[in-house]
Amino acid sequence: VHPAIVLGTAVLLSRIKGEIPAGVKILFQPAEEKPPGGAQEMIKNGVLNNPPVKMIFGLHVDPNVPTGRIGLRDGPTMASVTDFDITIIGKGGHAARPHAAIDAVAVASEVVGSLQKIVSRETNPLKPALITIGAIEGGTVRNVIAERVILRGTARTLNPDTRKMLPGLLKRTIEGICRARGAKYQLKILSAYPAMANHPSANIILKDTWIELFGKSAGHKIEETPATMGGEDFAYFLLETPGAMFRLGVRNRKIGADKSWHAADFMVDEDAIFYGTALLCAAVLKCCEDL
Repeated sequence: VHPAIVLGTAVLLSRIKGEIPAGVKILFQPAEEKPPGGAQEMIKNGVLNNPPVKMIFGLHVDPNVPTGRIGLRDGPTMASVTDFDITIIGKGGHAARPHAAIDAVAVASEVVGSLQKIVSRETNPLKPALITIGAIEGGTVRNVIAERVILRGTARTLNPDTRKMLPGLLKRTIEGICRARGAKYQLKILSAYPAMANHPSANIILKDTWIELFGKSAGHKIEETPATMGGEDFAYFLLETPGAMFRLGVRNRKIGADKSWHAADFMVDEDAIFYGTALLCAAVLKCCEDL
């Protein structure tokens, strides 16, 4: 849906390009779900330069918002993301002789539990954060003590100060447990997206454009999107230039389009493509007039 809307926007704007009073760049951002993401590489390769970009708009489908509605939020909207891999290195052995081995599974289990205490006891409860271990890989058979276990996880927060703290707290916690159990470890930080913060000036354009397109009553179809611990490397663009990412409603229970992102049965109401394309096109034109 995302590239379909952006492509539709490009096609429609290209038909009237002689009437647009400013340059327009169309970005197809790759690898958003694969750290370190595609935004940084695009920025390094000059996508925001020659000519410089004055404002940027993006969108993301939202199954919590009904089709025909959009969601907007000023400021921090999506969390910073610090993805990491932890390798616990012990000493293999027979399950019947645990004293002659260093059980990487046992150490890894202790690490998983202790990492949760970072959020519950070492970060400010008024500044939301989370640490999730999403995958554990280790061991081969039931009667062999594993020598090596890999934990794959993510740490997220909406607060920049907490984001800076998290890697150090991860390292200290893992190091302390491994030292106590005689194990070794490797901590690899894979990526660190900043929190995505929308600029109010861009949201005003999106809001005003939506109402101009669909009438004053459409103002009631703009929802205030709650902040989420989901991550989005569109945040890098917003560090470089004013802009915003709006939430496009794709929820329609009648056709089963009401499942969460990333669920196996996730789907969208494709009628939403019209609303997304219309809003992007009109917002670009309005932005060009204001600039």
